[in-house]
Amino acid sequence: MSFIGIVSEENVENCIRRSLLEKLKLRESSVLFLKEKSIENVKNIKFETILLAREFKHTETLKQIIENTPYLIINSDLEKNLELLENVKATVITYGFNSKATITASSVEEDEILLCIQRAIEDKNGNIVEPQEIKIPLCENVNCTMAVAGCLLLYGKIL
Repeated sequence: MSFIGIVSEENVENCIRRSLLEKLKLRESSVLFLKEKSIENVKNIKFETILLAREFKHTETLKQIIENTPYLIINSDLEKNLELLENVKATVITYGFNSKATITASSVEEDEILLCIQRAIEDKNGNIVEPQEIKIPLCENVNCTMAVAGCLLLYGKIL
């Protein structure tokens, strides 16, 4: 069984979980939220993907988990997250409002967002998603929507 580990703010956990379970057709038990107080309990689980949507205090344990994770989706607006990328061999998709992010928001409306994919992304099936803009429904907030979009792009489920 493949696991997706998510580090996010509690107020967007349900949005992320619901979106990933619905769009990726995953079992509920395959999406795990990584918390500071319980990180030691999951450090030996082999995650296929880690979604890092907020800063994490226990970076040493998280680094151990990331070392064996093939895919990372990271909010690149948070500098502490970028420090975790040193010596990482994983495929990394960044999102955020900075100009270097793989995925950023071109425009945000009340119920949808225009995402800009700024460079080609190879999904886990080997398909290439070319740079482009895509319109998707807004989920909870812009950062949450970009995080979910990163996962959906990686798993070939957004286009």
